[in-house]
Amino acid sequence: MTYSIVFIAIIFILFILILLNHKKANARFNALETQIESYEFIINELKITSQQQQSDLTSKDKALKTWQLEHKQISQQLEHRIKVLQDKLTQSNENIAQIQQQQPEDKLYSRAQKMVKLGADVDELVRECELPHAEAEILISMYKNKQ
Repeated sequence: MTYSIVFIAIIFILFILILLNHKKANARFNALETQIESYEFIINELKITSQQQQSDLTSKDKALKTWQLEHKQISQQLEHRIKVLQDKLTQSNENIAQIQQQQPEDKLYSRAQKMVKLGADVDELVRECELPHAEAEILISMYKNKQ
């Protein structure tokens, strides 16, 4: 009988240990389930955030393409304007060159006028400025009329 009591006590202790172990396993299982639910929530939040960022990226990409197109058009317009201005500059330089080629004659007349103011006579103007005799006389008479 004593063996049976000891045997029953051992079985009872084993049963209590199994029960305690089962409670611990259930608590662990519940904690793991809670953790999994938490991870699932975080994953869903990350998916939503990722979708929002993808949508933002798509809209920003469209805006960038529009901006690039606008700036390409502006660049082309500016290139055209630069070409037009370069053509005008070339034409202006050609005009300046033509005017400069005409200036030696003007310089001779300016020199002749200065010489008349300093008292040069007709022969001196003809010799120094290579003016025709009649033009030298006209310059001198014009200077005298001004005074």
